[in-house]
Amino acid sequence: MLSILIMFLKNILLCLFLALDAAVVCRAAPLQSVHTTIELISEQDVIVPGENFDLAIRFELEENWHIYWKNPGASGLGSEINWTLPEGIEASEIQWPTPHRIEMGGLINYGYEGEVVLIVPMKASKTLQPGHSIPILAEISWLICKDVCLPGDASLGISLRVEEVPAQSKEASAFARARSFQPELSCPWSLQLASIDDAIMKVRIVGEELPDEFYFYADEVGLLDPNASQALERTGANSALLGLMLDSENLEIKMPYITGILQTSSGSWRVAIPTIVQLPSKIPDVKPLSRPVGFEQRLLSLGLPGFLALSFLGGLILNIMPCVLPVLSLKVFSLLKHTGQTRSEALRHGVVYTAGVVLSFLLLATALFLLRAIGERVGWGFQLQSPSFLVVLAILFFIFGLNLLGVFELGGRLIGADASVAKRHDLAGSFAMGVLAAVVGAPCMGPLVAGVSGIAVQANLGIGLLIFGMLGLGLASPFLLLSAFPRLIGFLPKPGAWMESFKQAMGFLLMAAVVFLVSVAGRQGGVDAMSSLLLALLVCAIAAWVYGCWAAPLRSYRSKRIAKLLSAALILWALIFGILQAKAAYLYYDTVSESEDSSSQWQAWSHGRVEAELAAGRAVFVDFTASWCLICQVNKKIALRTEATKALFADRGIVALEADWTRRDPKITDALESFGRSGVPLYLFYTPEGEVSILPQNLTQGLVRDVVVDALN
Repeated sequence: MLSILIMFLKNILLCLFLALDAAVVCRAAPLQSVHTTIELISEQDVIVPGENFDLAIRFELEENWHIYWKNPGASGLGSEINWTLPEGIEASEIQWPTPHRIEMGGLINYGYEGEVVLIVPMKASKTLQPGHSIPILAEISWLICKDVCLPGDASLGISLRVEEVPAQSKEASAFARARSFQPELSCPWSLQLASIDDAIMKVRIVGEELPDEFYFYADEVGLLDPNASQALERTGANSALLGLMLDSENLEIKMPYITGILQTSSGSWRVAIPTIVQLPSKIPDVKPLSRPVGFEQRLLSLGLPGFLALSFLGGLILNIMPCVLPVLSLKVFSLLKHTGQTRSEALRHGVVYTAGVVLSFLLLATALFLLRAIGERVGWGFQLQSPSFLVVLAILFFIFGLNLLGVFELGGRLIGADASVAKRHDLAGSFAMGVLAAVVGAPCMGPLVAGVSGIAVQANLGIGLLIFGMLGLGLASPFLLLSAFPRLIGFLPKPGAWMESFKQAMGFLLMAAVVFLVSVAGRQGGVDAMSSLLLALLVCAIAAWVYGCWAAPLRSYRSKRIAKLLSAALILWALIFGILQAKAAYLYYDTVSESEDSSSQWQAWSHGRVEAELAAGRAVFVDFTASWCLICQVNKKIALRTEATKALFADRGIVALEADWTRRDPKITDALESFGRSGVPLYLFYTPEGEVSILPQNLTQGLVRDVVVDALN
C-alpha cells in the first residue's frame, strides 16, 4: 500500500510540474528503478507546428540484465508505452532497434542489454499555437530479466515549448546513436517464400555477395520457433535457402507478408517476405473497389478453367497491339491474295502459323521457368529488360517496316504473300510469321494478361506451360479461324489497290513501335544507348537501300550477289555494334530515377518506404510500371500524371510511389508476385490503416478519384 501511495503522489507532482508554462524544456529526472534507470527524452527542445518530432524512452540496464523486443522470442514480454497526449499531438509506433539473441534457461529470447533507446515519432498539428509549453506523459511497462525476471512500470513526463523555429536538444546525439542500431529499410537482397514442408519454411534469398549466415526475427509473436536453428543452404553463386521452423501451433500462414528483421554480421534490414508459394485459387484478398474489376475477377475465381479462358482472351486481345497487328494483317492479306487455295491448303497454313505461335510461347515460358529455377527473379516480359533483346527487336521492326514501306522487296518467304510460295505450298513462311508474332507479342502485357500470367509463373511447370500455351493459342486464333472457315474471308474488303496503302500504313505503325523502343533504350541507358541504337538503325537503312537498289530481279547475278552480301554484312555489324554499345550504356548509365515528375510528387518505391509511410499514418498509392509497357504509359498520360490527380493526392495527403521495373529488379518482381502478377502494370492503394485495393489495369482519372475517395471516407 505504501509503494502504491508513493507512486500516486509522484504522478500528481509530475502532472503539476508539467502543467507549469515554462520558457525552457522541462523533463522529469531519470527514474531509478530495479536494475535499470529509465528516462523520457526529446530530440528537439521545442515543438514546431506542423512538423514531426521524436521522443524516446531510454533504459540504462545494469550489467547482464536485459529487456525484450516486441517479439520476445521463447519467453519474456516486450516493453509497452501508453501516452497521455494533449490535443494536436499524435504518437506513432515504436521504432525498435535490432534485437540480439539471449539464451536463458535453454531458451532463445530476443532483447537488449546495456543502453536501449526506443524512439517514438510524434506528429504535431499545424493548429498548435506558439508561445506556451505542452506536457506529454508516458506510462511505461517492461520486464527485466537475468537469473530471475522482474516486472517494472513507471510514469514519465516532459514539457516542450511550442515555437516557430526548431532547436535541437542536448540529447540529439543519443537519437543519432540509437538510429544506428535500427534496421535499414532497403535490403540488398530479394526474399521470396520458396516452400513450406513439414513445418519448415524455406525462404529464397537472391543477390550478390551473400554472407555465410543469416538470422530472421519475425515481427509476429509465435509464428517461428526461436529455439530452432536457421540453416542456410547455398543453391547457387547468388542464391540460397534459409530454413525457418514454424511454431507447431501456427502451421497455417494467412498474412500476405511475413515481416521482420533480417540480420547478418554486417548489418540488419527491415524485410517483408511474400507468402505466395503455390497456385492460388483466386487473387489475394484485398479491400473491394467501389468499381469492382468484375469480369477478370470472376474468371480467376473459377480456378484452372477460368485461368485458361482468361489466357485465351488475353492472347486474342494481343492481336490489336501495335507490334502484332502488322504481322496478323499481312497473313490475312496472304489469304485475300490467294483465294484460289483450297480449304485444306489454307487450313495447313493456319495450323502451321498457330504452331509457330504456340511453340514460341512455350519456349519463352520454359526459359522463364529455367531462369527462376536457378534463382533469377524475373517475370513475364523479362525480355525487354535485356538490352540485347531490345536492340534485336528494334532492328527487326525497322527492317520489316522498311520492307512494308517499299524500300526493298523480300518476296514471300516471310510474309507468305508471294504467289510462287503459295503455289509451292511453302509452310516455312507461315511458321516463321507465327514465331515473329509470338516474339513481338509476348512482351506486351495487354488487358487480362497480367493477372493470369502472375498465376502461371507461380504454378507448377505443367500448369504454367498450359496457361502460356493457351495465351499463344489466343494470339493465333484469328488467322486460324479464317483458315478453317474461308467463307469468313468474304466478309473482309475485296483485294485491290487499298491493300498496298494499308501495308504501308502498317509499316508506319512498326516505325512508331521503333520510336517507342528507342525511347525505352534511352530510359534504361541514357543518351548513349539511344544514339548507338539510332546509328545501328541508320546502317540498317543503308543496307535496305543497297538491297532494294542492286538486288532487284532485273539486276545481274553478280550485282545481286554483291548487294546481298553487303546488306547482310551491314546488318550484322549493326546488330553487334548496337548490342555491345547498349550493354555498355546500360552498365555505366547513372540510374538517377527519372520516374519522378517535375513536382517530385512521385518517389521511388520500396517495401520499407511503404511501411514507413503507413506507420506515419499516410495513405500510399503505388504505380508498378516500366518504360516499355504501353498500357503503363497510356495510364500515366490520362489518369496518373495529370494535374487533377496531382491535386487529389496533395489534398488527401497521399504519398505517390513508383516501382520502375524497366530494368530487372528482384524486389519489384517479388512484390508483383505477392499480388498474383508476373508483370506490369499493377496499381495499389493503401489506406493509412494498411488496407490495400488493387485497381484495374486500364485506368481513368474518375476511377482513381473514386477509389481514393471511397477508401478514405
